[in-house]
Amino acid sequence: MARVHKKKKEVIRDYILLTAGTGLIALSVQAVFDPMGMVTGGFTGIGILLKRATMGLIPGGIPLWFTNIALNLPAFVAAWFLMGKVFVKRTAIAAGLLSVWLAIIPVMDLAKGDYLLAAIYGGLISGAGIAMVFRTGNATGGTDLLASLLHRRFRNYSVAQILLVLDGAVILAGYYMVGARPALYAILTVAIVTKVSDAILDGLNYSKMIFVVSDKSSEIAEHILYEMDRGCTAIPAQGMYSDEMRKMLFCVVGKKEVLDFKDCVKELDPHAFVIVTDASEVLGEGFLEY
Repeated sequence: MARVHKKKKEVIRDYILLTAGTGLIALSVQAVFDPMGMVTGGFTGIGILLKRATMGLIPGGIPLWFTNIALNLPAFVAAWFLMGKVFVKRTAIAAGLLSVWLAIIPVMDLAKGDYLLAAIYGGLISGAGIAMVFRTGNATGGTDLLASLLHRRFRNYSVAQILLVLDGAVILAGYYMVGARPALYAILTVAIVTKVSDAILDGLNYSKMIFVVSDKSSEIAEHILYEMDRGCTAIPAQGMYSDEMRKMLFCVVGKKEVLDFKDCVKELDPHAFVIVTDASEVLGEGFLEY
């Protein structure tokens, strides 16, 4: 019974995130990308181009919500047969919510004509929205779905590579239709979107993962355990050049503790071999809770 209750809470949470996430994505399009003519790829990017191309034929051009539905529909039909109805249902909900938000949110110029501000605002808003959608395990369809479908035909290329080509083609079309300046700032926006969404998904509490090979491993481990109050693991390691067996220490510390750790190693064994690298998410005692 408790498990069923938990599943219901997860479903409710996912729908809240999905609704909020697609709303933020639509806001970035309506308040930044569309008024500034910034084509950042995807079906919304194609929609911006079609809207501008048809303004002389239709008052205001073809609405973005209509283009999003029209382009996604054949992709969903193909995915229904190739990937199964479960996958299509989950993605269709996100794509439908995005189209609804695009129809509801009015066009406004949040950046007031400043392309740098547009890249920052659009990147932050869209990146946060995409992270919320991805957190639910869904996508909004578009070129993501198209890339997944093409991957079934072109197995020698990854989905990410195909997606890069598709979005690159949309941005290139924007370069020729809208101009070089919006296209270049659109590329900057894509970079910001990626950084923001990755930071939200991976967590902002980055820690440092450290490996140490030293003749004074016991002394260093004692400092980690009792002075820094951190856990430490000794891993048997054999040097292939010297053929000697040593203990390699492995530990995870906070960013602010790295300097203290390096000072300790320098004092105990200046010849120690130390590797410090990022750990984007650490779960367990002393770090993040599950």
